[in-house]
Amino acid sequence: MILHHYWPSPFAHKIRLALAWAEISWSAVEIPRLLPKPLLMPLTAGYRRTPVLQVGADIYCDTQNIARYLGELKSAEKLFPKNSIDQALIFSSWIDQVVFPLCARTVITLSIDTAPSEFIKDRGGLYFGSNWTEETLKSDLSSVILQLISQFQVIDCALKETGGLLGSSFSYADIAIASLAWFLRNRWEGGAEFLAKFPRVERVENQIHQKKGAPPTEISAKDALLIAKDSQSTCQSMVSHWFSESLKVGDLVSITPQAETSDKPVKGKLHRLTETRISIIHQAPEVGNVIIHLPVSGYQVRAIG
Repeated sequence: MILHHYWPSPFAHKIRLALAWAEISWSAVEIPRLLPKPLLMPLTAGYRRTPVLQVGADIYCDTQNIARYLGELKSAEKLFPKNSIDQALIFSSWIDQVVFPLCARTVITLSIDTAPSEFIKDRGGLYFGSNWTEETLKSDLSSVILQLISQFQVIDCALKETGGLLGSSFSYADIAIASLAWFLRNRWEGGAEFLAKFPRVERVENQIHQKKGAPPTEISAKDALLIAKDSQSTCQSMVSHWFSESLKVGDLVSITPQAETSDKPVKGKLHRLTETRISIIHQAPEVGNVIIHLPVSGYQVRAIG
């Protein structure tokens, strides 16, 4: 497994914690924080978010999708004990879609006057779409922090004094909580003071981070491209009967996040479509043919032509 990431990324941190918890060895390619990403785009057909998990010529985008893939491996019990994959992914989806945007909005707003302008501009478009303004972010900050307190109170109350969110064992749901706390603690000057109000969240954060996986093997982005070119996907083509009337294998499709964002569509020929995952064929000189996998939930899938 090759994780294309950069170390400060909160979503990459969540997958790194998942790999450690599942005791999976991995290699790492460090990618730029900002576009352009010339040695990543050939793998992803333009998907620019972090992280991306590469397994030969199979390219998994979106952390929910990467977590689901990890849950399909033999080590699934360590991430999703007692077949808790659906419950854990539902919870982590809520974290990603509801709670993390509040965290990101808080951190970005408080960084407007100190962070590089190109970073603020990039992340503003990524998280808030094209119509955001600095003035709106600043004027809404108090309300955003109130909402953040409310959501963290919900999480803290849902946790017990021992164990994880879903039972006596920790799961990917707890990794989602721990990575959220890690982001606030490391990117917000007031993060530690904020988290101190939620002792059960802090307990989970500390216990999850006690699990130390083996350090990754660092490889170059060019080597990762060559590995993709020398590999073949193991993904079999098919379209679930739920979608077979509207989409067929080989159809050209466009895939775009449902949320308001500056992300560009990812396009390719449909290879596989199930209730949870869409996989497309992408071809580039640097990698030959690769299969890019994205989740169905949270994305607009449209036929082209």
